[in-house]
Amino acid sequence: MAKKTQWPWPLIIPVLVLVATITLGTLVLGGCRQEPQTVKLVMGYVPNVQFAPWYVAQEKGYFEDAGLELTMDYGKINDVMRLLAAGEIDFAIAGGDEVIVARSQDLPVTYVMALYARFPAAVVSMKDAGIAEPTALRGRTVGIPGFYGTNYIALKAILAWAGLTEADVTVLPVGYNQVAVLSEGKVDAVVGFDNNEPIQLHNLGFETNVIHSYDYFDLVGHGVVTGETQMRDNPKRVQAFVRATLKGMDYALKNPDEAFEICLKFAPESGGPNAEVQKQVMLESMRLWQSSFTDVHGLGSSDPEAWSVAQQSMLEWGLIPKEIPAELLVNNDYIDY
Repeated sequence: MAKKTQWPWPLIIPVLVLVATITLGTLVLGGCRQEPQTVKLVMGYVPNVQFAPWYVAQEKGYFEDAGLELTMDYGKINDVMRLLAAGEIDFAIAGGDEVIVARSQDLPVTYVMALYARFPAAVVSMKDAGIAEPTALRGRTVGIPGFYGTNYIALKAILAWAGLTEADVTVLPVGYNQVAVLSEGKVDAVVGFDNNEPIQLHNLGFETNVIHSYDYFDLVGHGVVTGETQMRDNPKRVQAFVRATLKGMDYALKNPDEAFEICLKFAPESGGPNAEVQKQVMLESMRLWQSSFTDVHGLGSSDPEAWSVAQQSMLEWGLIPKEIPAELLVNNDYIDY
């Protein structure tokens, strides 16, 4: 007669209970999984390789991992700072100068992550125009995207440094067609970004003079801006957004070739015959992401002292009516990835 198997029930029962508990917990958690939070980022420009951190983060699933569903808005929005302050927009990419102006108008917005560690705006002209320094702008026609934003403020600052005003030049709004209007001789100079217009013009075979803003004054470059309302009501959302963006920035820096291919999915017009110059634009943009300050404090961090210096300059130039405490302008607490 076969011997009856004796099961070690005192040991098996606790194991079965543990397995059942884990399985049930997994089902419950899966059933209660929260839907991603939708956030809108106002880009402030057309689809472009300069936005590589967000394209890479989107492609790699960093926003999804952070519980966010990102919408990138490329439309023209003239009152971005007021909308951010009111909580009607989640995030925007804007210049530090725009934040300072908004705060001086009592709009509660704060810069929470730097994209460009240096102020990128520059005055670009053809070599034979002889505009090698700000004072040479007197009597010239200067093209800008419009009477708003970083390019306009940069022009006002450059003119003020040279002892000039807008009355000493002819300012022509040309949209984002600076390369075309300058190469066609419709203006004497344009205001653009170091990492864009000069590169495009060089690749078209033109010799240019570039007046770099950072050679004459200290302003704060573009970064992520949000409103105090969101910082107060949804601090984890702000943290998640900044963290995902920084992961995208870090990955792009380490994998520039792959980053460029990802950019082409979001900005396909940067490919084909434009690929060579647009990759140069992306690489030059990456150089602007880094500085001696970010080397110490991490990507995306912004020097509060630079904000104080920028404010003093803008006060002297008459661009703002009052000074605001730097801690209201910039918050580095979200730089953690």
